[in-house]
Amino acid sequence: MRLLFMLLVLIAFAVGAQESAKMIPVSIWPRVLNLADKQIVNPCVKECVAAGYRMLPAEPATPTGKRVLTRKVIQDPDKYEMAKIFCTYEDIPDPPPPPPPEVLTNVASDKVTFKFTADGAYRGVTWDDAPATNEVEK
Repeated sequence: MRLLFMLLVLIAFAVGAQESAKMIPVSIWPRVLNLADKQIVNPCVKECVAAGYRMLPAEPATPTGKRVLTRKVIQDPDKYEMAKIFCTYEDIPDPPPPPPPEVLTNVASDKVTFKFTADGAYRGVTWDDAPATNEVEK
């Protein structure tokens, strides 16, 4: 009876430890497993699954006009060696309208004065017969 009780406790502990172990999603199975008590080279799928590895499927295609809002990787309930990717999507907002085009004025070259320093560095330009705007009346 005592042996049976100890066996049940050990089984319950092992099942709880497997469920609490972290799932590690991978795209290829690892070639080496470094466990707490040993190292396994070229492990089989069952050994990788026991160590917490799960095969990650291809990323689901994002619908047109949407972007991924959240992405969650969970254990696949149908296949113990696989993981599933659940994504929620949101609409991509419309881009802001482009700024209005700059209004350009054609000015004859004899109506413009360019200013330069003695070293030849550009300082600015003055439109000689420009209409008076934004002036403070005196």
